[in-house]
Amino acid sequence: MFQSVTLEMSLKPFRITTPEYIERVCAGVFEQWKPLLKNRKDVSVLLWASDGSEILDYAGDLSQRFEWAYFLGTANNPLADENDPPMLNLHAKKRLYTKDPPVMTYEILRSVVRILKQEGGKACGCQIRVGAIFDIGPEFAVSEFKYKRHPEITSGQKLDHFGFIDATAILNGDDRPYAAYPDGIPDGTPFGTFLGKQSQRFLGDMGFDYLWLSNGLGFSADPWSRTGKIFDGQHFYPEKLSVTKKKVFDFWTFFRRECSFPLETRGTNHSVGIDYATDGVPLYDLYRAGLDITPPPNSPWAALNGNYGLELMGHMTRICELPEHPIKFRYYIHDPWWANSPWYDRYNGQPHDIYLPMAVSRIDENGKAESAGTLSILTIDNSFGDMPDACVYEPLPHLMKAEKDCADRPAPFVWVYPMREYATADSEQLLSEMYYGDMFICDAINSGFPLNCVVSADIFLKLPPSVFDNSVLISPVQPNETVRERLRSFAERGGRIIFYGTAGRLSSIDTGKTAEKADVADGPSSLLLAAEHFGYTFRCERITNTKTPTMTVSRNNNAFLFSVYNPNTTTDTLIGFPQGAPILDCGETELCDGLARYRFSRCEHRECRFFVRQKEGVVSVKEMPPVSGYHRRVIRISGLKNADVLFYPETYCVKTCGFVNAADVKRADMIDVLPDDQTWRPIETEGREQCYKAENLTGDYYVCMPFREPLAGSGR
Repeated sequence: MFQSVTLEMSLKPFRITTPEYIERVCAGVFEQWKPLLKNRKDVSVLLWASDGSEILDYAGDLSQRFEWAYFLGTANNPLADENDPPMLNLHAKKRLYTKDPPVMTYEILRSVVRILKQEGGKACGCQIRVGAIFDIGPEFAVSEFKYKRHPEITSGQKLDHFGFIDATAILNGDDRPYAAYPDGIPDGTPFGTFLGKQSQRFLGDMGFDYLWLSNGLGFSADPWSRTGKIFDGQHFYPEKLSVTKKKVFDFWTFFRRECSFPLETRGTNHSVGIDYATDGVPLYDLYRAGLDITPPPNSPWAALNGNYGLELMGHMTRICELPEHPIKFRYYIHDPWWANSPWYDRYNGQPHDIYLPMAVSRIDENGKAESAGTLSILTIDNSFGDMPDACVYEPLPHLMKAEKDCADRPAPFVWVYPMREYATADSEQLLSEMYYGDMFICDAINSGFPLNCVVSADIFLKLPPSVFDNSVLISPVQPNETVRERLRSFAERGGRIIFYGTAGRLSSIDTGKTAEKADVADGPSSLLLAAEHFGYTFRCERITNTKTPTMTVSRNNNAFLFSVYNPNTTTDTLIGFPQGAPILDCGETELCDGLARYRFSRCEHRECRFFVRQKEGVVSVKEMPPVSGYHRRVIRISGLKNADVLFYPETYCVKTCGFVNAADVKRADMIDVLPDDQTWRPIETEGREQCYKAENLTGDYYVCMPFREPLAGSGR
């Protein structure tokens, strides 16, 4: 369940800045999203007023104007005029979002914050938090501070010729008055100190409750790049790690010394291993430094480049350990800056970027699966300041269904990720291994390997092996000998493992009968082939050389939940599990040499409770209307031919289901007697999972799950 929900928005909807108009806009926000906000413990609004330069420039004068995000395109580029061609790219010149955008002052901003809390409190019946943002780039608002007065801080990667802020930078002095520095900035002031002091004053004066650090601030000045201070694309420089890590910690120390407000972080587009190997980002130590920061959410960049493997892989690495804050899921509905609304023009109204990242889970210190506990919507207004109802009501059912279906046990594949060892490494070899190993997992997910569950190596050591009895562990050759020994012991007792790494590193591993190896040099196909050793098959048949489907398989209420993004709907996917071919609900499945053949639509999110061992044929599973005072659910499975079948009921009825041969009844809604059918018998699998098994079945069957408690007058 989402403990809290955050609605992100810009100032663009506030086209008129009178109190009455602001109230109307704020009330409309909470009315629109009322179904999602109902009964939440916490509700927040993250306000993208500017780019954070309003914090840097704040002098304590509420009547002072500030530059806000009222453009389309990169705000620090020149403004297009009547002499420019209308088709001119927004990266070349910016445009106004409306003809006469309002002037914004700090007093108006303070009013917006106050009224958001007022109207939200009325609508939700709880205290509303409002957050401010700080971004490191040139996109969102004109910034004289970054690009004219203090360009010395913008030495990071570039966008449209403008550099990103390096949080470890040192400021040159100036004599301009600021709220925390009325006599100007002393020469040599650390940027973290200045930002901390200014944030403390600004957030307090405006009534904000927290600060969001956007696009990698505090982690990397190159948040979108796979190179950095430690890796130039060809060589790793471990000798630079000590100084680089100290500078990162200094930023956080300087900032936290001056600012006590809660912090939320966006992080980079990459993983713990890639961030450390390229920029020395010591995320493990930052989580444990008492900084009161949230873990970064899933990256929104898959909407832009279709790299869902990177989104899922990176997200797992950052959540395998947590800094006493829940996992955050962030969903990209509108973009308030670049004239696009992803729900429509990037996702095409398909919810795959809801179901895929929401299938991600971690195994916690108690051996339980933990999924996203907070939700953030980026953003509720579009680039023109509109908040269309359709863009609320269309994705909303999928958000709520994904929440309902969150994982409650380990997935079929669990990644054992050495977060601590990676984020404290000091050797060139390990930097290379973590970088290319993480990219290997990214590529495997993009190639159809359903990896969406993670456990840190440290937590793995604390848990009994039985937690993973129903999973195949996916592990690099672990740097820690204690972890390697535990994995060896796990394999010796029958646990299934696939080790990946370089040929040299893999040669040091004795796999035995229940472990396999995947050489990263052979690409992601090596991982898919290794999985076949354990009975898992994921193959694609493509007409053209297009991207393969990205898939997750999570567990909820004893079911297997398949979520799929299929970039080419002419692709066929063949799937096999150790239990048999998975037969997904609400459809037909062609069986080909024992494998289930699917031609998925662009997005799928489907329940699977049946596995069938049958050579050929077409098998279907369909939900039926129970029309019964005894049966809560009735499911029909059809097309069986000498088949062995496993059925996984909901957890409450693992011993109380009924089974009826369809030939014995006229209709599903006329099942009034459950014969003493010995064909289906409850069993416990080797991993102690509860299911029913039937052998050599032919024909169609109804599977009946009863109400949890008999209804009045049911006679039972």
